[in-house]
Amino acid sequence: MTDEMTDAMADPIPDPATAPIHWTPVADLVAIPLERAVPVRVGAAQVAVVRLIDGSIHAVGNRDPFSGAQVMARGIVGSICVGGTIHRTLASPMYKQTFYLATGRCTTDDQVCLGTWSTRVVGDRLEVGECVVPPTTTDVLSA
Repeated sequence: MTDEMTDAMADPIPDPATAPIHWTPVADLVAIPLERAVPVRVGAAQVAVVRLIDGSIHAVGNRDPFSGAQVMARGIVGSICVGGTIHRTLASPMYKQTFYLATGRCTTDDQVCLGTWSTRVVGDRLEVGECVVPPTTTDVLSA
């Protein structure tokens, strides 16, 4: 066995759960209007960021999985009540499907997901991290 092979075998494989998150500064917090979505780019991904009236911030995929269009940031922020619990949502402007902001899942088909990204506020700047829940990658209506 060569020294290069021994060195390669000795390096531990990084655990994604404990790997550091790369944060992308996307906007001043005041530039994100309350109860509306704003499109931002995080690496190669287009993400819709929503700042709610309670101060919470959600980041979901900007790509509508039903149409394939990058339009979720133009959607309507709302809410639905399920089992007595209020869930905040984002409705697509294309075919009007609604998605939970907390999970990115479609409210009528939990196999379909916008995907979610981690967020944090540092000072007055919003930063978006890595994708936490992957989005549905194929267009639902064409599949």
